[in-house]
Amino acid sequence: MLSRIALLAIAGYQRHLSPRKGYGCAYRLAHGGTGCSGFAKAAISDAGMIGALPAIRSRLIACRDAAEELRDRRAKGEKRGKWDCSSGCDCSSCFDLPCGRIKGPDLTPDGCDCTPDCCSL
Repeated sequence: MLSRIALLAIAGYQRHLSPRKGYGCAYRLAHGGTGCSGFAKAAISDAGMIGALPAIRSRLIACRDAAEELRDRRAKGEKRGKWDCSSGCDCSSCFDLPCGRIKGPDLTPDGCDCTPDCCSL
């Protein structure tokens, strides 16, 4: 029962709040893969709410560390739009707009894939 409530809350967050908050998951932006809410959803599905708590806590700590790392990189002069995009797309918005705000999930305003595969720091 507790797991079902948590999964519904995460689904609501992913659908209604995350696209509007103005930024993406720092862990996903720095390391790729799924964001923290997707990670939590999978962990709860696999291990139940109580069993997933240690893994979720570790992931949130890693996300906080990734946010600090991204902030430090920007402070060192890595300006928006200066990341190497092997696909040739303009990934300057990958770190400023929530992916999906304009064209759909995981897309920048120019339609490029908003993942570290496209935008490597």
